[in-house]
Amino acid sequence: MIQHVAAAVCTLYSVAYSGYFLTHLARHLMCGFRAAPPPGTKAAPAPPLAPSASQEEAKEEEDSSELPAVLGDAGELPSVPGDDSELPAALGDEGEHPALWEYSGEAPAAWDKDSGHLPAWDEGGNIVSVEEPAEKYLEVEQIGQGAFGTVSKGLDRATGGEVAIKKMSLRGQNGEHAVNELLLLKDKKNLNIVNSLDSFLVGGDLWLVMEYMDGGTLQDVVRQTRMAEGEMAAVSRECLQGLDFLHANRVIHRDLKSSNILLGMAGSVKLADFGLCAQLSSEQDRCSSMVGTAHWMAPEVVTSSPYGPKVDIWSFGIVTIEMVEGEPPYFKETRAMARALIRHNGTPQLQEPRHLSALLRDFLECSLEPDEEQRWSAQDLLQHPFLSSAKPLSSLTPLITAAKQLRQQQRR
Repeated sequence: MIQHVAAAVCTLYSVAYSGYFLTHLARHLMCGFRAAPPPGTKAAPAPPLAPSASQEEAKEEEDSSELPAVLGDAGELPSVPGDDSELPAALGDEGEHPALWEYSGEAPAAWDKDSGHLPAWDEGGNIVSVEEPAEKYLEVEQIGQGAFGTVSKGLDRATGGEVAIKKMSLRGQNGEHAVNELLLLKDKKNLNIVNSLDSFLVGGDLWLVMEYMDGGTLQDVVRQTRMAEGEMAAVSRECLQGLDFLHANRVIHRDLKSSNILLGMAGSVKLADFGLCAQLSSEQDRCSSMVGTAHWMAPEVVTSSPYGPKVDIWSFGIVTIEMVEGEPPYFKETRAMARALIRHNGTPQLQEPRHLSALLRDFLECSLEPDEEQRWSAQDLLQHPFLSSAKPLSSLTPLITAAKQLRQQQRR
């Protein structure tokens, strides 16, 4: 009898908490927040774009189980580097499921705790559209599915233009990833960051409508083709411009890897997937959580040392190695072993360094400096002479086309 009562209480608590979260999220997302404060009162400060460093959980949260941001090639999700037999990365090495936030009577960290609201952007004061998504967009086909939801290709009914619709559940830990991405993409616009077009609250899901990147991901290209140094320099320049923009706005991406870099058929290069980003502030300019995907983590992350935006530069250096060798260092190792090797070895060794130019080797050394203080910033790397060898972005088109054709042949 006691067991039955206990089970019933647990069930009621679970339902109540889920209802509390969804009810409050819907209220915060759909209501307006532009009413002027009463005379003599101080306006609430603007909320962060993502969890502040002081609000993070000091637990590992790898993102290899999350959906790629916006897929450009129907029918296949890019595979995740590493041991595919392992548990999803968000579970950790021992199978533990770390909670990104737990109910404590307060709103999640991505919300403004002073006013209890998220910021408003549109003329009606709503962070998400109040329209029905089916009235504005026609879903054509699902092009990807992952642990946090699905990605569909769609058409804008008014213009006929292609869009990508990313549907993310707001239940449990997924909600923070979804809100993080919504807030950053709503507020930050840059040519090297995937563009957000619209957002909707549909039941317990958040729908993000984004530009459709028809070239797929950089991972598709590095896995299927070989890049010349001029093409690597072109991609590097675009990625660094995106990182420089984020870092100037005190945002750390924290999960930069080739599958989170999107390509357009004409050669555009954009950073995506901001569910794990962190917003720094003048009061809190360092993070400490072990967050990201193991093979791309900087030494200061795997050692749980305080870190800043230069962790993205290390991850970018690993992306550069992907462009050179087709995969990150320690690719065949488990996540735990990869982290141990990063701690022990520092700068990873190239397989055939003699085949690279002196400029590219130096560019990699500046990016993969184990000492964070000595590691170059995005702004510094944009001045590195290696980038002067960059080919036009249109030179990426043959690589993208070849990667698409090879993937199609492999699926037959």
